[in-house]
Amino acid sequence: MAAEETEVAVAAQSSEKGGIVKTLGLAVGIFVLMLASQLVAPLLACKFMPGLMPSCGDFATVAEEEVPKEEEKGPPQYLALDPPLVVSFEDRQAIRFLQVTVELMARDEASIAAVTTHTPVIRNNLLMLMGGRTLSDLTSTEGKEALRHDALTEVQRILTDFDKANDIEDLYFTSFVVQ
Repeated sequence: MAAEETEVAVAAQSSEKGGIVKTLGLAVGIFVLMLASQLVAPLLACKFMPGLMPSCGDFATVAEEEVPKEEEKGPPQYLALDPPLVVSFEDRQAIRFLQVTVELMARDEASIAAVTTHTPVIRNNLLMLMGGRTLSDLTSTEGKEALRHDALTEVQRILTDFDKANDIEDLYFTSFVVQ
């Protein structure tokens, strides 16, 4: 009989401990859910009800307006300035040559047409720009990137001066040979 009483007492203690663990687990779970709801609720309210939440300000509408949509711009279009540009430049009393293939990127047909129309002016100004560089400018990565940036700026300037259709987004060197 004493053995049965001991087993009943042990069972009561273990169920009591299990009940405490379950209660603590439930309390911690409820606390975490309440904390999460306090953090997430304002974000969801700003996203779905920005006019009703004064603390949001114009964040939701500004954020949506500032992000340019790829579909609105259209797919990129590329135009190669063929044939490649060939420029001579002086390096320590020696004549050297640069041959570079240039491609322009725009997202509208009007800008591509403007480049085609003004290709002679663009080629002339790019040749003058590249002819003024040194060998160290044309062989270093930083120098090539600076030349690429200057060439893009020059093309954009030409199109703005002549055509007003200036949506040329980038300029790429697809071939670059220094000899």
